Amino acid sequence: MRARRAAACAFAAWVSGCQVVAPLPGADGEGGGPSAESAGVDGDAAASDAGDAGDGGQERWAPPPQETGPCEIAACSAHCARSMDLCELTPQYPSVEACCAVCEAMPSPAGYAGCRAVESGDPAGCTVAGPLGPAGDAGCVGRCEAMCALYAAVCPRELADIAACEARCALLPAPQVFDACGSLTAEGSLGCSTQQIYAALGAIDKKERDKACRDILQGRCPKPACADSD
Repeated sequence: MRARRAAACAFAAWVSGCQVVAPLPGADGEGGGPSAESAGVDGDAAASDAGDAGDGGQERWAPPPQETGPCEIAACSAHCARSMDLCELTPQYPSVEACCAVCEAMPSPAGYAGCRAVESGDPAGCTVAGPLGPAGDAGCVGRCEAMCALYAAVCPRELADIAACEARCALLPAPQVFDACGSLTAEGSLGCSTQQIYAALGAIDKKERDKACRDILQGRCPKPACADSD
């Protein structure tokens, strides 16, 4: 009965000038049906179409794209992963999340990461590869530009002028060695300001963040809050 109906449909389609695409052999449970060749369809093309939609016309499955890493920006992910790995003894960021936030807040995240290549795990080398790194020579994102960009991102209400922030920052000496997880007592230093920015980044509520923003202006040193410290 089915074979008779299929033959009638094929004849009607031929009369009307339509092209018939035959079902795959055995698709209707009877192992039959005209071949692609007899229906006027090239065999290779039919095979190709079947391969592209081999499960009922659905698109072929493709693996999901690989994630860039811990950060949303690939350059930041590479920088943060290497920094957290090599600078474990003298960390420049209290956590990988803080590192991502710092890098991605920069005017040029790729430029920031490129200027802070982590070459070794010694304390001075790690400090140069952190936010308190280069002064800004050779087109790099300098430490004061980085600090003020972070301050503007974390404390937008407190910052009146980026240029004034950078001028004030330039008067403060840069530490030879900075440890984001170490206790600092030199108030009014770039090290204290950096730790306060980290405290503001990790603040749970607005009141806590506003206090951290005021402390940055006053140069107070916070208690470090690193991922692995109690």
